[in-house]
Amino acid sequence: MPLFLRPAREDDSVQIGWIGLKAFRDDVSRSAFPPHLHHKSKSGDPALDEVRWRAARNRKRMREGMPTYVVVDMPESEDGNGQVVGFIQWELPSQTRPPSAHVNGGDEEDLSPPSLDQEQLREISKLIHDMTTSALGADGYSNMWYLSSIAVDPSQHRRGIGRMLVQHGLDQAAKAGKDAFLIATEEGRGLYSVLGFHNVGEPVARGHSVYNPMLWRVPSINPT
Repeated sequence: MPLFLRPAREDDSVQIGWIGLKAFRDDVSRSAFPPHLHHKSKSGDPALDEVRWRAARNRKRMREGMPTYVVVDMPESEDGNGQVVGFIQWELPSQTRPPSAHVNGGDEEDLSPPSLDQEQLREISKLIHDMTTSALGADGYSNMWYLSSIAVDPSQHRRGIGRMLVQHGLDQAAKAGKDAFLIATEEGRGLYSVLGFHNVGEPVARGHSVYNPMLWRVPSINPT
């Protein structure tokens, strides 16, 4: 079935939430929604709590103007909706805020269910903040496209979805004459390297993952 990239809509947010849950189940999700807090779930389903939290956070960030795109698996017989199989969200230079806000959302306490471990989320936030400022300086992130979040449904891997999403963002950054930055897991580092990112700091291990700060430089235009 054909894949189609388009701007995300707010009504995509629940599908985006489920993709985030499945993609980060063994890492961020396990830390942020740990078993010892499952009994606090108001819905009775911690997975549903996480999906709703991710969906609400996505809607909030879209309303703040963060560019968000999805790849849709579009069966030939569909009427234009299809199934969201991957998403990406960027922060623009004009939306400057501390890198820590990329994870915890800053003022999103009201969106946080009791089954969410706020302390773990703050630790993840601090890790991103420290890695970003170490690589770019205190304000370096504010002059480039910052890849805030990307995820692909694990059942849809090896279809080029991640590459479609990232390349589209880099094309937009290049049109704006801006560099791009992200923090990659080991699983994603190969793709980002192929697309022109390179490491700009030391990798940091946390839990079951290793994180790599990576920078993409906008190509120079040589006059002919």
